[in-house]
Amino acid sequence: MTNTKRPGIFLVLILFALAPRPLKPDFQNKISAGLLGAMAEAQATGGKLHVWVYFRDKGERGGAGLQGALAEARQSLGIRCQWRRSKVRPATNLVDYEDLPLSPSYAEQVRTRVPKVRAVSRWLNALSVEAGPDEVRALAELDCVACLDVVRSFKRGENEVSLEPAEREASASSSPIYGAAYAQLNQINVLPLHRQGLSGRGVLVCLLDVGFRKSHEVFRLAHLVAEHDFVFNDNDVQRNSADPNDYSDSHGTATWSLLGGFKFGQMAGPAFGADIILGKTEDDRSETPIEEDFWAAGIEWAESLGAEVVSSSLGYTDWYAFKDMDGKTAVTTKAANRATSLGVVVVNAAGNERENSWGHIIAPADGLDVIAVGAVNSSNAIASFSSPGPTYDGRIKPEVCAQGVSDWIAQNRNDGSDYYTRGSGTSFATPLIAGVTALLLEAHRDWTPRQVRAALMNTAGNASSPNNDFGWGIVNAAAAANDSPASQIREIRIPRLFLLY
Repeated sequence: MTNTKRPGIFLVLILFALAPRPLKPDFQNKISAGLLGAMAEAQATGGKLHVWVYFRDKGERGGAGLQGALAEARQSLGIRCQWRRSKVRPATNLVDYEDLPLSPSYAEQVRTRVPKVRAVSRWLNALSVEAGPDEVRALAELDCVACLDVVRSFKRGENEVSLEPAEREASASSSPIYGAAYAQLNQINVLPLHRQGLSGRGVLVCLLDVGFRKSHEVFRLAHLVAEHDFVFNDNDVQRNSADPNDYSDSHGTATWSLLGGFKFGQMAGPAFGADIILGKTEDDRSETPIEEDFWAAGIEWAESLGAEVVSSSLGYTDWYAFKDMDGKTAVTTKAANRATSLGVVVVNAAGNERENSWGHIIAPADGLDVIAVGAVNSSNAIASFSSPGPTYDGRIKPEVCAQGVSDWIAQNRNDGSDYYTRGSGTSFATPLIAGVTALLLEAHRDWTPRQVRAALMNTAGNASSPNNDFGWGIVNAAAAANDSPASQIREIRIPRLFLLY
């Protein structure tokens, strides 16, 4: 009788059984080196981490599903946001994949594994969360997670909020209208634009900062359109009265007053007639650092409301190296680049790091089209603290300068009463320039961020020989308003050979 057995089949089955199974992806490959280091520290101390969770995509969608989602995102854009985007994009392409919301399924998988979700970013396709080392490892094993990274931070130095003795100066210049703010406005030639009737009226400006004392008399005429506290997740950006350690309204009050405050005979900002959005993105309580996830959420929120200018006196360096200041790496820089690509003028402090161990500009001032602002004193000399350029890839920074030494600012005493004083930092030069951009946009409603940036740089005091201290120089607002929108910036890139690493 013929043998009908087929031993070849059994051999195949045996070989299949003995073959190595597909390996589960090494979850540690998803965790950045910086986060691994932070996890080791947290493991030893029992502390919690602030972590970026980046997703691989925004959920599976076929062609029709994707088009439907894009159409829904297009419908969700407000009128001001649509109008501003239309200056830089065709009407058929106002939204893209980055505008789509995160996958609800992915987000829920993360939410169930962490004690707290801190911020959500459509643009980055990510959540920031609070988690322990074990929870980070669990997140890394999710198929929907592409990678995890540490949330970067920055602790503001004392020279942000107080005067260095060598830089103290009391300006004698004042006026019956502007008070002691006259000198800082006159230096950047704002007054001719005010005489023409420009005040930023109709331009929507967002300030991202710590808390703001909205009750100060300098804001009595302000037109506040929207506000949000990303730290406490509510719609009140004032000091949290329930927290005895929260004194976080001094810095934001100062920057807002410099940009858009007005009290006859006492103070005025360049854009005192602008529409204002306030975002509290910094927790300034004792020993608490500024963190980038709230800033990224803040600028995304401001853009969705139609903001035309974002003024940010914040920056991020912890867990970054100088090589990351290349205009495309830091989280806040990516968010700032995205905002400028959607028609938002982003103005950011260069930083106060000239004399410390960092010694460079701070993110997101390194952004490609971000207007980084340096600080000078009333005698037009560069401030001793003002961060120099270049960026890691050799671009000159800052773009322009304004007074950032002994600026006249609005403040509140601990008893809540209003007063005015002086303060120093690139933080205080920045809102002066952001206010000027609002004046330019009021005069030229069709100008794009690149045109505003070019006008400021081409007409500044050092335009013929820009360098990494002053950039293109001290701004001339009146000249910038008369600049041709088609003019090109004289960009200069320094050979990598000459950069300090």
